Amino acid sequence: MVALHKAADQQRRKAARQAEVVQGKLSRVMADQARTEGELAALLNPAAQDCSHCGQVLPERAPGLCPQCGLVHPGGQDRRERQIATARARSERLARKVKALQGDMTTVVQAAQEAETAAADALAARDDYDRDHVASARTLAQSAEKEAHGLSRDVAQLKRRLQDADYISAQDTAVAAAKEAMEQAQAARDAVKSAQEVRRKEVTGRWSQFFLERLRQINPAVEAASIDPLDFTTRVKEHGDVDKTFADSSVGGSPRAATNVALLLALRDLGRVDPLARVPPLLIIDSPLAGLGATGLDQDTSLRLIDTLISIADDPSADGYACQVIAATNDPLPRPYPGVREIHINDEHRFFDHAPVHAG
Repeated sequence: MVALHKAADQQRRKAARQAEVVQGKLSRVMADQARTEGELAALLNPAAQDCSHCGQVLPERAPGLCPQCGLVHPGGQDRRERQIATARARSERLARKVKALQGDMTTVVQAAQEAETAAADALAARDDYDRDHVASARTLAQSAEKEAHGLSRDVAQLKRRLQDADYISAQDTAVAAAKEAMEQAQAARDAVKSAQEVRRKEVTGRWSQFFLERLRQINPAVEAASIDPLDFTTRVKEHGDVDKTFADSSVGGSPRAATNVALLLALRDLGRVDPLARVPPLLIIDSPLAGLGATGLDQDTSLRLIDTLISIADDPSADGYACQVIAATNDPLPRPYPGVREIHINDEHRFFDHAPVHAG
């Protein structure tokens, strides 16, 4: 039915195109006929002519004379007759052609109507067949496709669930392994932290012992001194005084310098007995002898601090812990010290680039 309708529709379009072609030819021939009849009418009824020089209406002339100059016009009347005969013959030929094309037009119009009717009948037959036979089959096919689509969706969903189950199982295994590794790492970390805490307390305890010894070397009035293992805060207790933290005792002058120097020298002593303790290779102390020009406790403490620094600088140890001490003081040394060189700084020499240089 579909093929029959398609063939009928093609025949209908072909007949319509033929009708359009014949109609176009008929229109062109009728237009030519109209122009020819107009020319013939103009020849049969010539219009009044005007003078080509002045534009006035020319007088009527006798046959055979020129309308403008009045002289005999050789062959003028014969030429007009020939033009009229030619136009009349052409008009009659076009009239016959129009009649023939009108007959062709009637034929192609009838053929186009018949093709239109045949196409409409084929379309109606196709629709009837589609309604009576194809529609029910299409409904069944659509229902089957819908059911198949639903089954495909269910199968795809089951596949995804199986893949998710496999992925979850693999992830559970990975999570269990990661958890076990994490627990082992945490246990190792806790063990390292515990060992580190023990090591910190041990090292800080030994450092505190050296700190107390060095501090007593500078200030014999010190009864106890310790270094906190967490934040390395120092506590210093003199005879008859309450405990003072480093911040409380660091108010300037010799007590502060004594605490600083004793703490750093104790770190040097700790490095000698504990190879794992890191000791800075360079130590710079800014003005540790601020109390030389004072009297009483500050002066005594400063003098003992000088003796301590000299003893450290005079230590020729070959273990890498021998040191050279450079200390700044606001006042001159009270007496000459063997092995100690003073570099004076004044308004003229504000830097110690003028100090003597010794090789070795």
